[in-house]
Amino acid sequence: MALYPDISYTHVLSELSVNRKDPCEVIRELISNSYDAQASRIEIYPLLQYQGFIFFDNGTGLSETQVINGITPYQAFFSIGKSTKIPGEFIGYKCQGSKLCFASKKFTLITRCKNEQNWRSISIDNPKDNLNPQYNKDNLNPQYNIESQLDNSPWQTVKNLFSRANKQTANILEHLREEFFQNGFSNGAMIIVQGLEVEKFSDFYDSEEDGITKWSYLKHYIRFNTRHGDMRILRPDKTDFSAGKAETFKQSLGYNDQCELYLWTRDVKKVDGLKKIEAGYPYLEKPSDIHISSPAEVSSLSTGRFFARGAATFQFEGITYCLALAIDGNRRAHEKYEELDRKGKKKSGIRLTEQRGVFICSEGVKICRYNEIFEHSKLADYALLGTSNGQSHYIFIINGNFDVVTNRNSLTETAIRILNNDSFIEYIRKFFDQAKSKIKVFGELVGRLNKEIQDVKLEAYTKKLNALKQGIQDRPRFMVEDIEQLYGKLLVEPGIGEEYSVGTLYTMFAHLVPADSQYAHLWLRPRTFSSMGIDSVAVDIGENRLVDNVHKALEYKYTFSPSDEFNHPLILTDQIVCWNIPTGEDGKQISDSYNYFGEISFTEELNGLGYQIINIQSRDGEYHGGNVKVISLKNLLDKTFNCQWVTPPPKVTASATKRRR
Repeated sequence: MALYPDISYTHVLSELSVNRKDPCEVIRELISNSYDAQASRIEIYPLLQYQGFIFFDNGTGLSETQVINGITPYQAFFSIGKSTKIPGEFIGYKCQGSKLCFASKKFTLITRCKNEQNWRSISIDNPKDNLNPQYNKDNLNPQYNIESQLDNSPWQTVKNLFSRANKQTANILEHLREEFFQNGFSNGAMIIVQGLEVEKFSDFYDSEEDGITKWSYLKHYIRFNTRHGDMRILRPDKTDFSAGKAETFKQSLGYNDQCELYLWTRDVKKVDGLKKIEAGYPYLEKPSDIHISSPAEVSSLSTGRFFARGAATFQFEGITYCLALAIDGNRRAHEKYEELDRKGKKKSGIRLTEQRGVFICSEGVKICRYNEIFEHSKLADYALLGTSNGQSHYIFIINGNFDVVTNRNSLTETAIRILNNDSFIEYIRKFFDQAKSKIKVFGELVGRLNKEIQDVKLEAYTKKLNALKQGIQDRPRFMVEDIEQLYGKLLVEPGIGEEYSVGTLYTMFAHLVPADSQYAHLWLRPRTFSSMGIDSVAVDIGENRLVDNVHKALEYKYTFSPSDEFNHPLILTDQIVCWNIPTGEDGKQISDSYNYFGEISFTEELNGLGYQIINIQSRDGEYHGGNVKVISLKNLLDKTFNCQWVTPPPKVTASATKRRR
């Protein structure tokens, strides 16, 4: 019996629909398809009543006879993983994005190619289920026949889909009457979706605008996130990008600024109609102000209204990349991108902060943010542009033929490797270097960001230093009366985290301890001192040789608890010196980070000073012959020398004084 693999169309469509980041991505995919179909006009009609939309373009249409890459455009539209598009020439070559249309209750397609006399149409109820090509063993679920039918009156086909149209839908149907099809639909495709699987549909697809309380998410989504919002369309006369660079951008693959897109909108006068959406990314227009303060002139960068533009192209591995830098100071961006959300104010649903910083585009379509580019060592001089403070003043877009994942919201590993390539990053660095020298505002912005971060660091350092100085008087302190050099001099106890201080005190007293002291053998004399790795290599007090076998490994801790994992190898450590040691239990186990452990053993030698770690072994059962001494430096000082200890009483706070009153 023959066996055949099954592919669940229903499952794939479910995955495609739920893994999308934005409810309007189906519109993005359809716009890309329209551009690929060489359309010069796109019209979008939201259908709030039916939780759907009508999408029309006057492109080439979907042919059922022309075979490209082994499949017709019409059949490819209904197929998964089959495409007439060539990788590297079209962003939609994976032929999956438009399938979001099928995550709906009803799908209708009306199309006509240039060489056809009639329109063709097909309507499918519950396409996610009915288009599933699986067979069962009894052949009771044959593949769905997607063959279209000739349609001499598509206007009537559209009207019949909406038997109980409300006013908004009725106005759209009135516009799409016979005259529209006879005069404006000689070729192209109309897609009608009803019952799209989107929560809070009207929040995203309502195109009503009154300019005060409601901003259209769909309109601004089209401008910020679709092929129609192509970052390469610079509009130099309005945005002040270089006219020469704008012409250079036009030479890149797939550039198209001639397609007009219209969105059915209810305007401030409550009149429904098609409203044109300008092509190109919505770079802010150049300021009309006579004087715009530069970054060096403003009292605070956050209040800056400065402005600058820069653009460039370069070739890498045979592909042309376009770079666009639009600097608009934080305050200017807040004022001019008035339709975007910001803290405490919800407008279109698109957040201003998510439109600032570095972005990657593929064939003009914005894919994702990529501020990680500043993590590359070659861009260390510009790393502050990757901080939230830096990002708020600009958008920097890198466009190329980047490979993207299926939902086209992120990059593949191949694309990320390009962005991490040293030679590629060198082009980015050269662009920034040239911008720094030629664009005054950019140079000042980088300089000001560096200065502010240094100021912040200096302020934080100053506060920490002042707190340390002021806190000295509240520290426990001690004096050593039997050492002439230290007599009458106050020494301050180390604090939490001050392992360095533990090490310096131990080192100093190791050179001052009398050779005949009964505790002299516990005072090793350090020969090295490090803040990383092994803290000290030390020898016994009377040892002057430099041979390796006389040296011992010392580690310093403020405190040492058996419950904490020791971050050095027990088998390579001879002595651990702490300021304080929490009371341990005889036999309690202690582990290190190197797969070894031992147990506490209290000995007469270390009575009142600490304990030993004995029976050190690996988790594999391998025993180590040595022991590790764990010593409290405070106790060792007290036993070795004549120390006088003083602990100041806690300060009386203002609140405590108030309570007593």
